[in-house]
Amino acid sequence: MTKKILALFMATTMTATILFGCGSTENTNNKIEDTSAGTNESVSTNADDEKVTIEVAVSGSAQEIAIHQQKFDLYMSEHPNVTIKPVDLGSERFQKLMTLIGADNAPDIIYLNEWTYVMANKGVLLGLNDLIEKDQFDTSVYPESLLTPLRYENELYALPQEVSPYVIYYNKEMFEAANVPLPTDDWTIDEFYAAAEALTNPAEKVYGYRHPGAQADQVLGWLSRAGVDYDISGTEVKGLDTPEALNALTFLHNLVVKDELSPNPAALTAMGKGADALFRNQKVAMESAGLWMLPTYKENPLPFEWDVVRMPMDKNQNTKAGILNWGISKSTKNPEAAWDLLKFLCGPEGNRIVAESNMALPGSTDAEALQIVLDSKFPPNVKAFVDSVPACDLKDQLSIYRTEVNTKVQQLVDEMLIGKYTPEETQERLIKEINAILAN
Repeated sequence: MTKKILALFMATTMTATILFGCGSTENTNNKIEDTSAGTNESVSTNADDEKVTIEVAVSGSAQEIAIHQQKFDLYMSEHPNVTIKPVDLGSERFQKLMTLIGADNAPDIIYLNEWTYVMANKGVLLGLNDLIEKDQFDTSVYPESLLTPLRYENELYALPQEVSPYVIYYNKEMFEAANVPLPTDDWTIDEFYAAAEALTNPAEKVYGYRHPGAQADQVLGWLSRAGVDYDISGTEVKGLDTPEALNALTFLHNLVVKDELSPNPAALTAMGKGADALFRNQKVAMESAGLWMLPTYKENPLPFEWDVVRMPMDKNQNTKAGILNWGISKSTKNPEAAWDLLKFLCGPEGNRIVAESNMALPGSTDAEALQIVLDSKFPPNVKAFVDSVPACDLKDQLSIYRTEVNTKVQQLVDEMLIGKYTPEETQERLIKEINAILAN
């Protein structure tokens, strides 16, 4: 990769914080070896008994790292000639990965969140079509909603390892105390809003819902459910100049500014924005997140009854998701060995380990793995996560400027939610500022 390409990547991403793997990006002191400063020791091989080393990029919390290692250990036990060397990207995933690529030291298997389209566009990833055809590998086991952002110019460049759709977490005891009907998976946006109103107590600074600031996915989710066909794949944004877009912005403005059913971004900063602090302390009755909260709630149980439910229906019931995809570096010296490992990680064995972790859903429709999730009954309506996967809207990832655009969306919508701008002004600002980014 040339220095010019690396510079373009860094310029379009350094201002943004990568929020999701398929969950937390907590940077913990884990014991996995970071081989980023070394050399790629892999040697080409086609024989099963020849030694081969495959470097795999990993990231996340200590628990996420341990889950990856469990998969690696299982594969190595079945393939004693293979050594898997994890390369820990830490919390600054994209920046660390691009540094490795720029130094011609890319791992064989690359950890991808929402960057598949970007990486493929710049020639970083190995196309998988020929490998898939050669092995007659069945990609139909992966939901189309997850495969869409993994294709570039009709070539598939990655496989989905795991997915964590956004749902609503809610405090059952607060609902019952306020005589508010418990939400169901077919509830509407009006029912959501009515519940948020009934559960808000200004005198006690208790809110019906927590809309997190600085999360573009949360904003884009409401836009998608309002019927906005948001598209940033060209040189001008599409979908934001519609009545549906204004309706979604007005909804958020009313929720946070007009009716104060959620603390605004400034208030969240003042209160401390721990991932679950307000929900745990019963200062908010509802919040939106993926499965990444479940391990925390299992290890440190909430002091009340709670459950999850699908996002409310507006024009549709679309949702965003935290994702983990894995692709193969175009510079790998072992494409066939890397492909075999990739199939394992994203296949039945890898799916089972993901399902047992209770941290994410497997990226495929593997019935056995999904049954493990359902049988956990944690939370009782864990099925809401599974049923949300086909409704995942990830089309915003089909742009090389996605990260920079999301940073701008976060900024402008947060400014609206602290009362600086009206929904109409914000709609105009979004269109103008996003178009300026895409014009580059």
